[in-house]
Amino acid sequence: MRKIYRTVKFLIIGGLLLGTTLLTVSCNKQADAGGFDMTPEVKTTLIKKQDATVVQKYTAALEGKVNVEVRAQAAGYIEKILVEEGSFVKKGQALILIDSEPYRIQLQNTEATLKAAKAALVTAELERNKVASLLENSFVSPIQLQSADAALDNAKAVVSQAQAAVNEARLNLSYTTVKAPVDGFLGRINKRVGNLVAAGEPLPLTTLSDISQMYAYFSIGEADYYDLIKENGSAENVLKIPVELELSNGDKYGQNGKVDVINGEFDKVTNALTVRATFPNPDRVLRNGATGIVYLNVVHKDAIQVPISATIDLQEKVFVFVLTKENTVEQRQLKILGRDLHTYFVESGVEAGEIIAATAVDKLQDGAAVKVLEQQQTASN
Repeated sequence: MRKIYRTVKFLIIGGLLLGTTLLTVSCNKQADAGGFDMTPEVKTTLIKKQDATVVQKYTAALEGKVNVEVRAQAAGYIEKILVEEGSFVKKGQALILIDSEPYRIQLQNTEATLKAAKAALVTAELERNKVASLLENSFVSPIQLQSADAALDNAKAVVSQAQAAVNEARLNLSYTTVKAPVDGFLGRINKRVGNLVAAGEPLPLTTLSDISQMYAYFSIGEADYYDLIKENGSAENVLKIPVELELSNGDKYGQNGKVDVINGEFDKVTNALTVRATFPNPDRVLRNGATGIVYLNVVHKDAIQVPISATIDLQEKVFVFVLTKENTVEQRQLKILGRDLHTYFVESGVEAGEIIAATAVDKLQDGAAVKVLEQQQTASN
């Protein structure tokens, strides 16, 4: 019985070994025939150069063309406020009235002093003429004429001084009517009727903004600035770059602007440069103190364009796989100028005319062999 069991066991083990051998031979033959070829299959794309427009975004603070703090130049109690907060006023329009009675009294006093000084001047002129006549007939000495001339000069100086006091008093009286220095919209009025105001107070009476044009101030980094100069040829050409504005609610502002001022030095703390763009504001939609996003349209001449789908990101670096003549791939790092939704604009890493893997890039390794299926549209399209 044991002999029969050993014989059966031997036959089973032998059969299994024979089956395994036949399966191995069969797989090797199929592999040789290509049935289990593990070489990655990829589609490729041809790299070309083409001008590209890259939209760069910067957060901007909006300010009116003119922003003026309206302050009191005369001390006194506010008698009347003639305008409403937020209203539009014209240059020279009266805004606030300050008690003017003390200044009217001062003006009357100075005018009376001026009249007295003018009367004294007339007296001095008459005295001088009389002395001069007496001197011609040798009735007085030359010293008396010199004394009359000095008195006349003094009377003239007193008149001039009195006239200056009158002018000053009139000016002070005019300050009791606070007027708009420019066209614009009023801000908050910080004083009310009956409040005491004085010249030189730290808090202004109100603010006034001319918003017929709006300035959008934003900052760009040092590298971005030099890239702009490089792409546009000069700082003067940068000033011709068109810009767009996105409002805080996500809407695009209906008027395009332009860069008109680039600050002369970089901020020592942020290493950024302040740039100003000007936007027309005919309907006064934009207001002082608002924020937005400036879109700067930068044109890159003959930029190498690579589909983002043909790249891989490793440790915040971007790579592509370039096809070699031996149908292997070479992994290269790209230096990125900018991007849009589907394309990287590249400064270096690949050259025009080279072919890169466009698919299966996540399965490739540097030096790996590939099987090319077809070439997709060029990267410039």
